[in-house]
Amino acid sequence: MKTLKKSMAVLLCLIFVFSAAGCKKGDKGKGDLPSSEGFTKDVVMRINGQDVSYAEANIYLLSMREEVQTLYGDGIWDFRFTRDGRTYAELMKDELLERIIYIKLVGINKGEVTLGADDVLNINDYTQSFLNGITEETAKRYGITEELVRTIYTDNVLAKKVYEAVTLNVDAKPDPRETQRSDFIYLFKTKVYTDNEGNSIRVSGEALRELREDMKIILGNAIAAKDFYTYAKEQTDAPNVELTIGRDSFDEEITDMLFALPEKSISNIVETSDGLYIFYRVKTVNEAETQRAEEEAYSKICKEKFEELYEGWRKDAKIEINEALWDAM
Repeated sequence: MKTLKKSMAVLLCLIFVFSAAGCKKGDKGKGDLPSSEGFTKDVVMRINGQDVSYAEANIYLLSMREEVQTLYGDGIWDFRFTRDGRTYAELMKDELLERIIYIKLVGINKGEVTLGADDVLNINDYTQSFLNGITEETAKRYGITEELVRTIYTDNVLAKKVYEAVTLNVDAKPDPRETQRSDFIYLFKTKVYTDNEGNSIRVSGEALRELREDMKIILGNAIAAKDFYTYAKEQTDAPNVELTIGRDSFDEEITDMLFALPEKSISNIVETSDGLYIFYRVKTVNEAETQRAEEEAYSKICKEKFEELYEGWRKDAKIEINEALWDAM
């Protein structure tokens, strides 16, 4: 499922417009390709009977490689990430495989979804940007043509439209309890501090008892203060005193108490592993943050619905790999 989520994220961002992608030692051109039985030399895989060429797979590979090298540098490829010693290059090939399978299967299952005039214009722009970003040597070496690049962008835009069509009218409402966001002012006293040598020290024993007693005094003063905001700023150990809280901000017991707190009222002392808090509830509902949380929750539901549908396509798909050519990439 993680691979699918990554593929979807890349798909929705359409990351394939990038700077010049070069060749690396060990890359194979079209003239020296190995092949497995049942495949021609330029077909790297077959998905539900639809061929994926070596050139097409390499366009995806080049875009992924450029993206990764920009973030991490050339040395990332031989770095071993897993307990069984698999390199980042090997992991990337797994991601590449799932990315291509995803794009093809979504396109195969497009139903009545079609491209509009704006989509075609965008595809043409993407295609030209890609071709302008590679050298003639790279294009010739891998058999990259304008027609092939346009086909790839068409597949990607179509897959995005299929996703949008499937999730357009998902009948689901996020749980209001989970999406509500409420505004608080808070006063915080930490249990953890840094000594002169940079070590983190946790307050305990007698010092912790004294901290709790001090917090009781602070609570009494806070209740008596005319302006909790100003008093909190004077007393807090935190960098700020304003906080928008959701159900996932603290443990359930704490958030239940905070959301039961009337507006314009002060909580009792709340103790957590990192410190002690006093909260003042400013506003029961922060409309903007609640709406944003609702949209995020709905988007998550839509993705889950689509993932469920896609997993069915993936399970029933016939996927054949030209192992000799795939291993050589």
